[in-house]
Amino acid sequence: MAIDPRKVLPTKINLIRLRREEKMLRKIRGVMEEKREVLLHYIKSAGEEYNKYQNEVFREIYKLFAYYYQGLAEEGEAKARSYTQAVPDSLRVKVDTRVLFAVKTPTFQVVEGTMPGNPYPLDASPKLRESRDMLARLLPSILKLAEYEEMLRRLIEELKETQRLVNAMDYVILPSYQSAIKFIKSVLDERMREDFVRLKILKRKLEEREEARAI
Repeated sequence: MAIDPRKVLPTKINLIRLRREEKMLRKIRGVMEEKREVLLHYIKSAGEEYNKYQNEVFREIYKLFAYYYQGLAEEGEAKARSYTQAVPDSLRVKVDTRVLFAVKTPTFQVVEGTMPGNPYPLDASPKLRESRDMLARLLPSILKLAEYEEMLRRLIEELKETQRLVNAMDYVILPSYQSAIKFIKSVLDERMREDFVRLKILKRKLEEREEARAI
């Protein structure tokens, strides 16, 4: 969108056009700056929510792994693995999208009925059985955490792109319009001065001619 002042014809029409375009670009720049501020505010608040939610989920994950490893120690690794070998690969996650500030972010949801049952028999270690049930209860929260992470990542990318456009406006596009407008205005002013001088010369010659006729 930047323009080369040297390639713009110095005409009044172009001067009017460039001034209108510059005015429009300044409005666009203002909208982008507002968007940047809104993104910054939302990312900050969402980041705080994410950190709080992450701590809650991680506490449950640590508890889950504590149960699992205790059960693994009680049952034995080989025997515990034999229970899970026959588990079908049935778990499915539905991926959808939502739009925040014109940015598409994903949503994740476990497809109902696809979660495998508890593979550990009733006589297996209670810790192993409980760890599996904890994972089933915790999975939606883990997916929610993944939503947060991807949402923040994409919003930060959008913030970077918005900042890049604002910088381009400030340091490239608007300065090029200002230079072009200044160039055209200087040329038109110079032409006006030249026309004024020519008119004065012409007027003087006409006056001299009239005086010569009068004699």
